[in-house]
Amino acid sequence: MKDIKPLVSLLRTPILSLVVLFFILDLGAQSSTKHNWNSPSEVVKKVRKNFSDLQSYKADFMIQTEANKKITTKKGVCYYKKGGKIKYEFSDPAGDEIVSDGKTLWIFIKRLNAAGKQDLTLNKSNKSGPIFSPATEEGLSRIFRKYHYKFDSIEQPQVSQKDNRKYFVLALEQREKIGGYETMTLSVDAETYFIKKAVASDGRGKVTTVEFFGVDRNADIEDGVFNFRPDGNSKIVNNPLVSEE
Repeated sequence: MKDIKPLVSLLRTPILSLVVLFFILDLGAQSSTKHNWNSPSEVVKKVRKNFSDLQSYKADFMIQTEANKKITTKKGVCYYKKGGKIKYEFSDPAGDEIVSDGKTLWIFIKRLNAAGKQDLTLNKSNKSGPIFSPATEEGLSRIFRKYHYKFDSIEQPQVSQKDNRKYFVLALEQREKIGGYETMTLSVDAETYFIKKAVASDGRGKVTTVEFFGVDRNADIEDGVFNFRPDGNSKIVNNPLVSEE
């Protein structure tokens, strides 16, 4: 099983940020400080409403990880459909995939010919509900109940010099330093209330950025897109995202 260790390491770093991103919308209001007649809680309510109404979308994505002065960039196309169905189809590195039908999450690393198979309904003995589950409030809040959030500055929304659009920028911080990503910054489109960008930092200086481009809201996507079947030669790691905490 020695050759499986690189896969487990990959799954517990930038990959987890993707899972976090899709389950971001269960944030509970922790601040009511108002700026320019907006508040963080009002923005989050509109983000959640937008996501609740959204049936599907398709978008290009970029994941960039910076650690020890080295930058790694991954790109591809992502798909979402209501019911917790997601797919990240990588063009760089080509062949890698992250796929979920809402019940099982698969993370396939082509160069290792290995896949992580995460049961999204798995219960931990001391937890209140399923982990990483988009269908239950318990599963969503499992991640974000340990974060505070607020606007990152008084002036909200902010105009991005990159695309000249307005964004609400939310700063999140762990209530207790328990490892993983200690801080996150979310850029929310002030017109569509879609999360355009997420930047997450851990205590060791690693920074992971996930950004979306060319979002096609309510795209026509077949359910078959979210099915994943590894070939008979693939190595399988069961439930790699579950820690023993």
